[in-house]
Amino acid sequence: MVNKMKRLLVLLFIILKETGPTAAHTCTCSSWVCNCAYRGITSVPQDLPTTITQLNLGHNPITTLSQSDFSSYRSLWRIESISSQISVINNGTFHNLTSLRELYLSNNQLTNLAADTFKENDDLRLLWLDGNQLTSLPSNIFEGLGNLQRLRLGENQFTSFPADIFKGLANLVRLSLLKNQLSSLPSGIFQGLVSLEYLYLDENNLSSLPAELFVWLGNLEYLKLTENQLSSLPANTFVGLANLETLYLDENQLSSLSAYTFVGLANLEELYLDENQLISLAADTFVGLPYLVYLYLSENQLSSLPTDIFAGLRNLEELTLYDNQLSVLPDDVFKGLGNLDSLNIRRNKLVSLPAGVFEGLGNLRYLRFPQNQLSSLDADIFPVLASASYVDISDNPWECDCNMLPFKQMMTGSNAFENEMTCAGPTRPANLTGLSLLNDVNPEDLICEETTTVPSTPMTSTPLAPASTPKPAATCSTLSSFWKNCVNKMFWKRATCRGKSCSKCRKKFRKVCPDTNTRWGTCLREFRKCA
Repeated sequence: MVNKMKRLLVLLFIILKETGPTAAHTCTCSSWVCNCAYRGITSVPQDLPTTITQLNLGHNPITTLSQSDFSSYRSLWRIESISSQISVINNGTFHNLTSLRELYLSNNQLTNLAADTFKENDDLRLLWLDGNQLTSLPSNIFEGLGNLQRLRLGENQFTSFPADIFKGLANLVRLSLLKNQLSSLPSGIFQGLVSLEYLYLDENNLSSLPAELFVWLGNLEYLKLTENQLSSLPANTFVGLANLETLYLDENQLSSLSAYTFVGLANLEELYLDENQLISLAADTFVGLPYLVYLYLSENQLSSLPTDIFAGLRNLEELTLYDNQLSVLPDDVFKGLGNLDSLNIRRNKLVSLPAGVFEGLGNLRYLRFPQNQLSSLDADIFPVLASASYVDISDNPWECDCNMLPFKQMMTGSNAFENEMTCAGPTRPANLTGLSLLNDVNPEDLICEETTTVPSTPMTSTPLAPASTPKPAATCSTLSSFWKNCVNKMFWKRATCRGKSCSKCRKKFRKVCPDTNTRWGTCLREFRKCA
């Protein structure tokens, strides 16, 4: 009998251990905070200290929440149940929690919520409902939540919202609607959100935006529209956003931008337009952006830029144009960008750079234009490259001929970019292909092969120069021979240039080419007119 009683007591102990209420000591608790995360519990423990104000239920297989779960914990102001398996929140679950200020329900399996779910929680400041399976919400679900400051509805399956769903949320500061399936937005959906500072609309299916959609958001500082399907922007799209500082429009389908698109964004500092399909930009596209610091135009299809496209962007510090189709740049395209710190023109189709294209960029530290089709660089560009902290000009088909001589003569080997210049040609008279312009090529190697033009009309009886006199083209085809034989000795005057017309030619030559500091290619062209 005694043994039987012992066996029954042991069995009772085992049953109580296995099926009894979730013990408080399975959670980590103090008088005010209980952490029950990762405990494997399937319901809210009911023997926690009744004085707790914060409860973490995250990462547990809890599927349902009911009013009785929290009836003993009416002082709660924070409930966190992230990454659980909650699919049902019964009516009245949070009604007794009148002090509730923060409610985290991210990454659960919620498919719907009743209109009165948060009816009694008028002190709620933070509500996270992202990462669920919600497809719609009652239009009045947030009614009475006038103190709400942060609302996350991203990563659900919303395709639309009622126009008045955010009505009354005058204190809302952050609103996230990212990663849904929104294809359109009602024109008045943001009406009344006068305190909103951050709005996330990225990774949706928005193909257009209603005119003046954001007109009520005068305090908005951050707007993200990345990865939608926007193909155009009406001129008044951003009206009202006088305090906007950051605007993401990247990864859309924009093919062009109209003049004055961004007028009114007087405080904008960052503008992301990369990874679109931009083919052209109007000359006045960026008018009205005096405080713009970062402008990203990379990974588009731009083949040209208006001369004054960046006029007025006096505070611009970073400009990216890489992965476009640019073949030429206007001479003054960067004029006025005195604060520019970083310029990236990588992987375009540039065949040349104007001599003064970087003039005035005194603060430029990072300059990248590798993987273009550049065959030579003007000597005027060398000081700009030498003064920058980082330069990448690699993978261009440098043609090591007379056009590169002035640039070569400025090379000292003290700049890293000088080692990036490998000759792609010429192959004659000497084959320089594959040679380092800095280390393997001498100045006298940089010559341009002359082409002979056969006269199309019979020769006149004008006396020819003596046979012993060398032709100017042959004698003056390198820099050293040009100045020594052609200019310093006035070769063309004595041998081949006679008469009144020669005097005029000589004066013009001196005007165009006053001294040896002038680009020798320019001098040579003018000389040949006289010779």
